[in-house]
Amino acid sequence: MASQWLDPHPTRVQQKALRTLVKAGCGPDELDLIVSYLAKAFPTGDEGSQKLSEIAEFATSIGIPAARDYFRAIEETKAVAELTDERVLAFARSVDRHTAEWYFWAVWGTKAVQELTNERVLKAVKFFRSIDSPATVEYFLAIRETKAAAELTRERVLNFAESIGSDAAVEYFGAFWETKAVAELTDERVLQFALSVGSDAAKEYFLAIRETKAVAELTDPKVLSLANSMGGRVAGDYFRAIRETRAAAALTNENVLIFAESIGRGPASEYFRVIRSTKAVTELTGEGLLRASGVIRAIGSDAALDYFLAVAARQGAPLPPEAEEGAIVPAPGETVPVLTLLDIPSYDRLKPVALLGVSGLFWWGMWQFANVSAVASQGLVNLSVVAGGWVVLLSAVYLLAGVIAERSSEEFLKCRRRLLNEHGIRWHDCFATDRRCDVCWSAGHVHEDRQYDYGRFCRCPAC
Repeated sequence: MASQWLDPHPTRVQQKALRTLVKAGCGPDELDLIVSYLAKAFPTGDEGSQKLSEIAEFATSIGIPAARDYFRAIEETKAVAELTDERVLAFARSVDRHTAEWYFWAVWGTKAVQELTNERVLKAVKFFRSIDSPATVEYFLAIRETKAAAELTRERVLNFAESIGSDAAVEYFGAFWETKAVAELTDERVLQFALSVGSDAAKEYFLAIRETKAVAELTDPKVLSLANSMGGRVAGDYFRAIRETRAAAALTNENVLIFAESIGRGPASEYFRVIRSTKAVTELTGEGLLRASGVIRAIGSDAALDYFLAVAARQGAPLPPEAEEGAIVPAPGETVPVLTLLDIPSYDRLKPVALLGVSGLFWWGMWQFANVSAVASQGLVNLSVVAGGWVVLLSAVYLLAGVIAERSSEEFLKCRRRLLNEHGIRWHDCFATDRRCDVCWSAGHVHEDRQYDYGRFCRCPAC
């Protein structure tokens, strides 16, 4: 008798559950579908009431936004049995509310109930917990926009997205709904390539596909092979250049790929960075430049940067000095491109290191060859002599280090100038000329160092 008073009547349980469902956002149509299904699936009132109560508790636990998409999925698909299955409810509880909301949004948007309630999806809780909120949104958006639920819920796709990290996964799934290229982006070659170059380069790769829509060019085996051979850092520069210039066709041309591979990783990185910063795609993919791979490889990365910037600024590969017929003087008022080509190592930073090293050796020597306490006892004069010797030594080392730093800079500039002049980039000693150039010398005979490097090594295009 007591148990009858303790156990609520099935009718009261059902009424309470119905009120809870309505508060959670369940409309009359969805409510009718749920009640009708439970009446058929559970002939006894107790079981049906308990199941209805369970659904109501579930809708409350996932929050109102997710619950609304849940009820919408039931209304759109009429798949009450599948969507009230305990496995589905357990999955939605195990992930965060945001994921649950987008999950049910994809279900009613695609009506792919069978694929999205598949066991491999419902057991992919670890995957959904490993990617952040933006990646989750892009994933379900990709499923809904492409209607390729079966392909995008495959285990290898989920494992791949988990491996490359959330940032790259955002762009990967975004590329699906931007391009609808499901077959290409789930190809094993593409997945293996992205894993091999690392998360950062993979992010740039999928972002380039997403923004340029150049799926055929960017999934070409030759492009993947080149990017893989160059390594993640250079590959990232390459795909960033493609994305920012929108010149996928030009930069995936076979001649460009051969050129980039032949000049080596360092110069190739500078090559793609210059393309990206200057947007001078036509000039930097011209036949004249692409034939100069041997020159680029010989002069190294630093000088190659100068070379590429000069090509971009002069709208064509620079000719050797003997091939030029005369100086190129811009028309009055014409803007001369500023060439920020110089990257001189700062040898002055070695001065503090030298001073610190000499100080350490000096005081170590004093400790080894003199009794510090005995010196101190003889009075202030001896200590002053020691301190004075230390100061004199530091001054001498400071001056010597300055001379060495200046000499090293001069040698660097001399070597740079020689290399570039040998390969057709004019770089002369402006102070050794008659200072009559109207472009790089002002009316007051002041050199425009900010525009054209330093006066001693000027690269004014008019000189």
